[in-house]
Amino acid sequence: MSLLFLAPGLPSPGTGGGSLRMFHMVRFLGDRVALDLVAPASDGVEAVAHFLRGSCREMEFVLPSPGGAWRRVLRLGPYEKDPALAAAIRRRLTGGGYAAVQVEKPAMLPYVPADTRIPIILDTWAFGLGGAVRALRHERGIATRARNLLRLARFSAFDAFCWPDTYCILVVSEVDRERCLRARPDRRVLVVPNGVDCAAVRPGPFRDSGPPVLLFTGDMGFAPNVDAALLLAFRILPEVRRFHPDAELRLAGRNPDPRLLALRGPGVVVTGKVADMTPHLNTAMVYVAPHFTGAGTRTKLLEAMAAGLPIVTTSLGIEGIAATPDRDVQIADDPATTVTAILRLLANSTERRSLGAAARRLVEERYEWSRCLAPLETLYAGLLPVRAARC
Repeated sequence: MSLLFLAPGLPSPGTGGGSLRMFHMVRFLGDRVALDLVAPASDGVEAVAHFLRGSCREMEFVLPSPGGAWRRVLRLGPYEKDPALAAAIRRRLTGGGYAAVQVEKPAMLPYVPADTRIPIILDTWAFGLGGAVRALRHERGIATRARNLLRLARFSAFDAFCWPDTYCILVVSEVDRERCLRARPDRRVLVVPNGVDCAAVRPGPFRDSGPPVLLFTGDMGFAPNVDAALLLAFRILPEVRRFHPDAELRLAGRNPDPRLLALRGPGVVVTGKVADMTPHLNTAMVYVAPHFTGAGTRTKLLEAMAAGLPIVTTSLGIEGIAATPDRDVQIADDPATTVTAILRLLANSTERRSLGAAARRLVEERYEWSRCLAPLETLYAGLLPVRAARC
């Protein structure tokens, strides 16, 4: 008997966020149980298949069916259901041989047939509707707010009426566990935090001179990241440059929104997709993540901590990470306070060094992937034959 792992995208070490979480989960679980992976096919599938070939018994990457644009326009629910992917998943589940199915994100729940009788483990990534609610509050304009209100209504209806019975719900933090138990007090909930590979992401030489580089990373097409990047460019960088005219804002990550591409010019670098984020982490003087929208625990912050960078972020940005303000990170919950924190750090190399070292210690002690994923071994020991992990 084996585990079926349903992914909404390619598990990949190079894209961060949920893709990075899935990549480490598949490798961790594949070392311990027989695992089959099913995911939509997209660019980079050959590299993913190469990375995971020793972790999966079988991998099936399904090409999308024609007519995706029409399905997105006509669907009633919040999530698309591709016919080809649905058929592949149904074929596997009705064929038997699986002791459990792990579903990544509620977006994959519509693909689980209603008559599924094996245990369902749902990995939520970010539990609840907090991200959608914050987007509704944050956006301006009647059309945008109406679109977000419809989106929120769809998510709410799906959460209320369309969730199947689950064997266990996985969440990324104690904050999400409490939210989940309030909403679904009869469900089993397990915290499986996001992590970082501290061996792969290491501090570079400490920068104590040269033009200050303020770094922000992530998927630059993802709305909460676009919001934060625009805030950095229009409200924060100009104030920093009053005191440091040579300061540079570097926005590093794939899929940059057209509004971010338009920022390119003196003082603002928009990299687009990068093969390796480490050089950018090692070039930065301060990592800044002014998040006021979005939800969940951000792997990019864990990477910045592993790189030993001093971090300025918001209470929302650091949510789910057990960081102590003023020791591990600087918390600034409005643009003016963010500017003040950045300027103080640029003027004080001792504080920058101390914050970065404390952040690195924290992720070494608590957020290595092997430590974060360890609860899965106990979870699956009751469902599947678990073998000793390979060294």
